[in-house]
Amino acid sequence: MLLPLFIAFTELKRYLADRVALAFSLALPIVMFALMYGAFGGEPSFSATANFVDLDNGPLSRELLDRVGAVEGMDVRLYDSNEADQALGRSRILTAFVIPAGFSRDLESGKPVSISMRRRGHGGGEGQIAAAIVAASAQEIAGGLQTRASAAAALGGGVSMERIEAAVEKLGGGGPPVVVVERGGEESGNVLFGMVAGVLTMFLMFAVTLNAQSMVIERLNGTLERLMTTRLSVNQLFAGKFLAATARAALQALILLSLAVAVMRIAGPIEFIQAVVFSLLFAAAVSSIGLVLAGFARTRDQATWGAVFLTMGMTIFSGAFVPFESGPMEVISRFTLNRPAMDALHSILSGSGGLADQWLQAAILAAVTLVGLAAARALFRTT
Repeated sequence: MLLPLFIAFTELKRYLADRVALAFSLALPIVMFALMYGAFGGEPSFSATANFVDLDNGPLSRELLDRVGAVEGMDVRLYDSNEADQALGRSRILTAFVIPAGFSRDLESGKPVSISMRRRGHGGGEGQIAAAIVAASAQEIAGGLQTRASAAAALGGGVSMERIEAAVEKLGGGGPPVVVVERGGEESGNVLFGMVAGVLTMFLMFAVTLNAQSMVIERLNGTLERLMTTRLSVNQLFAGKFLAATARAALQALILLSLAVAVMRIAGPIEFIQAVVFSLLFAAAVSSIGLVLAGFARTRDQATWGAVFLTMGMTIFSGAFVPFESGPMEVISRFTLNRPAMDALHSILSGSGGLADQWLQAAILAAVTLVGLAAARALFRTT
């Protein structure tokens, strides 16, 4: 009973000592994960600087600067008029907003005011966004003053400012009349989950190459035949090879999932454990297919190219990186081994479904494993 486990342990040690195999099965997907994280992993952010020349130095100009600086990603920098002209002339800045003298006084008296924008060229995209934020902030200040003036007129003279502020707050306390509801963002937000599931299943399928190659080489070198002179039976040798391939693929899945969760923060501990458990089932299915391929192959090249065509075909037709929403390709993708594994891992990592909800995908992989083991045992030979 322990002999198959000993074979699996020996094969796993040999795999960890093979630098080429480690580079192919671990280093390459880690590089891909790093590229994916750079493309999709960072949180979308905005950063810009609003350069001001404050010629007013009044309460409302300071309020404007505070409002602009309170916008997430916005930084406020003050210049005097000469400094701003020099910075624009040397292209150190591309835009500068000039708050005119009397800005606070004119706004409080209800007079129209304007903030001039000095710019270099068209001001750049950052400058255009900053201009929109400055204009919106100034409009909010002007709107608040107008609302207070309307409330004071409605309440009549002799009313304290506290009552006016309370009335303004009551009038504006009903919430904004227009809200923005995000639609269609769930799919784009889940791109990273799909990419992780696609890369993971693809490289676990590449474990088929390593398994099929090693089996063919050992058969051609007479290693398997010599093992039969020991106390090993054919069934024990077959079970050991299956456990070794499964352990190798499971270790690869554990490392890649750990990296994805630790660096990309795509899932919590519970989702990570569930994804590892499901990956173990996928590793078993992949290993059974590798044994079938090794049974058919007569040479190392046959095993290699058979595994490459099988892996790339499964990856492409499963929609690992270009999902198929409908049509014939979507139907074809359901007959690949990657598709149920990707669907389950995507659901687990995104938190939309737990391990117990993946019973259909688990049943498919279990059936593939059992059928693959039966076929591989019938094809298994040591000479």
